[in-house]
Order: sequence, then C-alpha cells, then structure tokens
Amino acid sequence: MSEQSLHPSVERILREHGGHDLLAVLGQDLSGADLTALLLEVTRRRAAALSPADVLAAYERDRFVHPAAVDARRLLEIELVALAAVTPRFLPVATSPLVPLGTHSVVAGVHQNRVVTTVRRSEVTADPTTSLALEAAVRRRRLLAIDRRSSAIVHLASVDRVVRAQRFDGPRSFPHFTLLGLVSAGRDTGNQAFELATMQEHLQALVRVTERLGCPHVRIELTDFDGRHGGVLEALMTSMAGDSRQVSARPDRTAARGYYPNLCFKLNVVSGGENVEVGDGGIVTWTQSLLGSAKERLMTSGLSLERLALLRSDDRYP
Repeated sequence: MSEQSLHPSVERILREHGGHDLLAVLGQDLSGADLTALLLEVTRRRAAALSPADVLAAYERDRFVHPAAVDARRLLEIELVALAAVTPRFLPVATSPLVPLGTHSVVAGVHQNRVVTTVRRSEVTADPTTSLALEAAVRRRRLLAIDRRSSAIVHLASVDRVVRAQRFDGPRSFPHFTLLGLVSAGRDTGNQAFELATMQEHLQALVRVTERLGCPHVRIELTDFDGRHGGVLEALMTSMAGDSRQVSARPDRTAARGYYPNLCFKLNVVSGGENVEVGDGGIVTWTQSLLGSAKERLMTSGLSLERLALLRSDDRYP
C-alpha cells in the first residue's frame, strides 16, 4: 500500500506509533486468529470504558443504527409479496447477515471501505446477491461433481436488510435498507442462451413484484457495455415490452461499468408522475472466479423493497 493511498488518520498513527512496521504486523504478519484475538480485546476494553449515557449518545448520532423510515408492518407485507411473486422459479433462502471477509471486495469488486467489517474476519452483507452467489457457487460445485459439464441452473432468492458504508444523497437513500436479491448460476451453453434466458426471467420476476405492489408502470433500461450482446438486447426489448412497460436501450450508461462486464439493466417505476429507480441487475463473473471455470455464468439482480414500501400509499398504518 502506498503512502498516497493511506487515510490521513492512518498516516498520523503510523508516524506516532511505529511507522509501517505496525501496519505490516497488523495487516499481514499476524495470523487471522491472532488478529481477531487482539481486536476483540481492543473492543472489549473500549466497551468497558463506556457508560449507558455514552451508548445512548452514540445511538442518537450514528446513522448506521437509526431505525428505518418505513413502517415495519408494511415492509414485512411487501417482503412476503415479493417472495411469493418470484417463487417457485427462485428458491427462497434465509441467508446470514454476515459474509466472509473479502466477499464484497475480492468477489464483487466493491471497495472494502464501502462495507461494514467486523473484528471476526467477516463483514455485514451489503447486497443480498453476494451471499446468494456464494451459496449458488457451492450448489453448482455439487452439480459439477456429479457431471463436470452440468448446465443445470441454480435459481435463488432472498430478502435481506443490508448495510452500506458510503454516504447516499436523496430522500429515499439510507445506510441500511431491505433488498430482494435474485441470482441464477449456470453454464455457458452457447449463442448467449444463458444470458438471454436468465435476464428475461429476472426482469419478469421483478416486474411481477412491482405489479403486485401497485406499481404496474415500469421503465426498463438495457445496456451492453462490451457491445457484443446486441441480439440479446433486441430480443429483450421485444419480449419485455407491453402496455405498461417501456423498454429501451441505454448505451450511454456509465454507472457500474466495472461491476457488470457486459449486459445489465436498470428498473424504474412510475409513481405520481415521478420516475423512481428501484432495481438493477446484470451478468457478472463471480462464479467464474469462485469455481475456477470460464464456462460458469451468473445473473444477479436486486430490487429495493424499501423504496417500494415508501412509494406505496395506504391508510392502514399511521
């Protein structure tokens, strides 16, 4: 790690407490078990120095621990509607709120500072699709152990409350929120058949959710970053278009270019004359690296149930 990449506070600590040898010891030399033991003792001492008043003050000022803005009863109803809308095609999984250290950065390419890391070599889930991708990879590996050319597709779904460390702007952006995640893991069978079939299945599933939640008017924006999937885009625009669905290509998209290497989409709902982004998805390479095979394919998508809950208007809850 270069001097320029270090946070100013880290640079100061290194100057005052032993230079880069300290960083090397903590970041590389200590075993994982020893580092965990050290960090647990540090946090134990810091917690022991706190009073109840300190804890309450932290609760009031820490954006990560404030309750959600949406009514819990409404959100639970929406979660059940969402899972019902995507089954039986997608198998619901109750995932852990934690994933192994490095899941988001090593597998998904998200900067480590954007996730909340624990002292026990794990991190808080920032996206349900990362947890589901790990589970899908395990299930695909079992299939490949039986048949090394297996093209059976694993379809999984989960609803998770996720935490993201970066700051967001906007009235519907929060440090923790509920997402519906979908993944489909399989194998390249040629002619971009996996890409077309799974992207269509994900879009249809997410649109079913928005329709059942009273948001039938949607706008789907399709992007092909590498320019080699024009046939898939054309087929999707034809199959997904409808009276309440607008489907268009968006070649000028730049967001998430490094996250999705080729095909991706954004899903928006029209509510009160406003165009609100609620979903995102695309083909990623995660299972290729997890399973060590360039033939593996993975389609992921997510839907913000939090935003849909805030858009949904009824008088049942004060």
